[in-house]
Amino acid sequence: MNTRKLGFLFAASLIALYGEGAMANRAASRIEGLMVVQVIGEVKAVDASAHRVTVVNAQGVATQLNVSPDMQDLGKLPLGTRVKSSVLQPVTLTRIGHAKLQQAVPGDKRFVAQVASVDAATGVVMLEDADRLPIEVRARDARQAGMLASGATVRVDVVNEHANAAQKKP
Repeated sequence: MNTRKLGFLFAASLIALYGEGAMANRAASRIEGLMVVQVIGEVKAVDASAHRVTVVNAQGVATQLNVSPDMQDLGKLPLGTRVKSSVLQPVTLTRIGHAKLQQAVPGDKRFVAQVASVDAATGVVMLEDADRLPIEVRARDARQAGMLASGATVRVDVVNEHANAAQKKP
């Protein structure tokens, strides 16, 4: 084989090697997790047989909450009762360059936040939005969360409607 062919093979090998590394880095920069979301609002509907309660917040966003089967008297919960609950919303965090932080508005599918702290042992990432409100995300893989640094900017994408609460406008 001549030198020119060896050079092309070497270059092609480098491109393939670094191309795979770049794809791995892109995949590693996306972190799947569960964002803790507080639901505060009034009970608008109760389905005791399905153990489900529909709560509407101040912005008019309806959230269906699955209630433990252990709660015996769910059917007696009066409509209009003010409730506060936490649900886990699947999200993906993606590291991005510098970008303006955005408010985390209920019902929004995407916003930009800043990493406030990371617990690499548990995979808990604390974020802050534009209003400096704390947002907790529990990474599915604590090792990936450990690769984030305080001060990093991330895009938060809501993955899909979560199993415990489906948000929609009434």
